Amino acid sequence: MEVPSPEDAAEDLVDEHYDSLPELNVGAVAAGPHPSYVNTLIAMGIGLGVTFFWFVAMSLLPKRAEGEDLTAMTYLRELFLDRGWPQYASTYLTFFCLGILILKWLNIRKQRRAMMIQALPEAIDNEINVNNLKEFHDNLINFPKNLRNTYIVNRIRKALEFFYIRQNNPEVAQMITSQSEVDAAKVSSSYGLVKVVLWAVPIMGFIGTVIGIGSAIGGFDAVLGAGDSGDMSALKGPLGSVLGSMSSAFDTTLLALVFSILLSFPASALQNQEDDLVTDVDEYCIDNLLKRLNDGGAGSNVDASDAGMLKAIGDAIAANQQSVMGKFESVQKNMATNLSAQVKQHEKVAEAVEAQMSAISERAEKYESKLDDGFFDGIERMRRDSVGAIEAQVKSLSEGIGNLNEVLKDLNGKQIQVQKKGWFGR
Repeated sequence: MEVPSPEDAAEDLVDEHYDSLPELNVGAVAAGPHPSYVNTLIAMGIGLGVTFFWFVAMSLLPKRAEGEDLTAMTYLRELFLDRGWPQYASTYLTFFCLGILILKWLNIRKQRRAMMIQALPEAIDNEINVNNLKEFHDNLINFPKNLRNTYIVNRIRKALEFFYIRQNNPEVAQMITSQSEVDAAKVSSSYGLVKVVLWAVPIMGFIGTVIGIGSAIGGFDAVLGAGDSGDMSALKGPLGSVLGSMSSAFDTTLLALVFSILLSFPASALQNQEDDLVTDVDEYCIDNLLKRLNDGGAGSNVDASDAGMLKAIGDAIAANQQSVMGKFESVQKNMATNLSAQVKQHEKVAEAVEAQMSAISERAEKYESKLDDGFFDGIERMRRDSVGAIEAQVKSLSEGIGNLNEVLKDLNGKQIQVQKKGWFGR
């Protein structure tokens, strides 16, 4: 009979352990849309319905008679019904966006209610391991259908299924972090259509203004024709019509900007609430899931009486450790050899540096001695030059004095008469 190796025996034991684990009913939960998803078709229906009833209500407002002053009611009627198709488009886009925000609000309420359920009841067990994992998983998939596709249930269900495969707490924690980043990205992208509508509504207002200004400029033909007649009273009617068209043209931009402001606040508030919801799910998983996970629970299924199998595992581990220690010893010897070579190389470098320093010191001394000799030689030359110049001057002075003495001798006993002359030679 062939005796299995320690590695094969350990692998067979692990396979036997995994085969003994209860299977999770993963297929019972149908894959649905992300919890941040809302049905845009329903939002479009809400927008159409509210827009229809809104314009019906505007048509019931009193109409301004000719020559009558504007009132609040008549201005609202004209603002929505008499400014062209951009007003209808802006109003529909506004109510369509409002429909999305209403569905978002209802979805966030549902997600908040799901946070209050006992997703991981302690009645099953205080600890979560591979032995009771199926009970916790079945508890989640038996929730009502409207609660299954929520942030909290999805996050915990996926974490339990991941733990069933990997049975490693750090990897489960990393998976939860990754899923949190995915949820945050999905939340941000789910408000993309809302941001597009918030951009489109002011654009529709500007389009209406451009159309109104173009129509008013076209009315200047009538003004110019009336001006050619020379009758100022005939000019008043066409000019008033043009000015009225230009003043009403800006009403489309005014309405669009008001709609955009009214939508921006709830859209931003709902997005912040959903971001906070994802953060709360993260905290729940840390406090109620990761703290209770036990990745060592699988070892409780091993039969302690199977001494031979345990010995085989121990032998495999010991052989593996011996191989690792041998490799470590070889690496250590190589490191010692490399370190010795490096020390010798450093010593050679130090000797070369010391020799260079000695040579530099010797050259410095020679240069200093050379400078001293040149300095004293220069001083000696200066002294000799100075003494020679002084002797030459003294000799010249002596010769002058001798010549003067000769002249004085020639003049000895002779009278020298000096005549004085007055001014101008007199």
